Amino acid sequence: MAGSKTLFILRHGQTEWNVCGRMQGRLDSALTVVGRAQADAHGKTLRSLGGVETIIASPLGRTRETAAIVNAHLQAPVEFEPALMERDCGAWSGLDTEQIEAAYPESWRARSEAPYYHRPPGGESHVDMGDRVRGFLTGLLRRPESRLALVTHGVMSRVIVGQFLALSPEDTARVRHPNELFYRIGLDPGDVRSAHFIAGEGPFDGLLRHAD
Repeated sequence: MAGSKTLFILRHGQTEWNVCGRMQGRLDSALTVVGRAQADAHGKTLRSLGGVETIIASPLGRTRETAAIVNAHLQAPVEFEPALMERDCGAWSGLDTEQIEAAYPESWRARSEAPYYHRPPGGESHVDMGDRVRGFLTGLLRRPESRLALVTHGVMSRVIVGQFLALSPEDTARVRHPNELFYRIGLDPGDVRSAHFIAGEGPFDGLLRHAD
């Protein structure tokens, strides 16, 4: 690792499909008014924390829009990285949870029983996503910047946090990342620290997690 680093891991703002519970995956949906306000709050908070040297975003539309709103406050270079794209939801893409449960009852049940290892029909598991993003994360640690922001997605954020903090599969699957939150990961030789900010408030120690 090229010295100490601070990574800010942002999820895109709320989208229209987030509101109605549709699986987005590699498909896209526009940010809502609330989602744009969430992205704006992230930008203001990051500016108050000293900004970042580079923003690296998933190339999907909702992350591009979020990155642009955030960067209005930071004026940092922006790069787009396919490895940061959201989980491929396969046959579930564009469906809401009721439609998925009705059409794929066994697979939907398996998702709740083993969320980390579950793969939607034709899609990706958390394991697959970890394999996809690992090379990018390794390269990230060799970059010269000491402060970077990643603009990504809910499940991919969980996978990234899990890798940096060396979480177990079970603990990784419990990580939450609502749209109004972003994580800060401090990386020093032999020491990794996590904190989060919600709607401009924080830092709060550690990660937000689903209850057991």
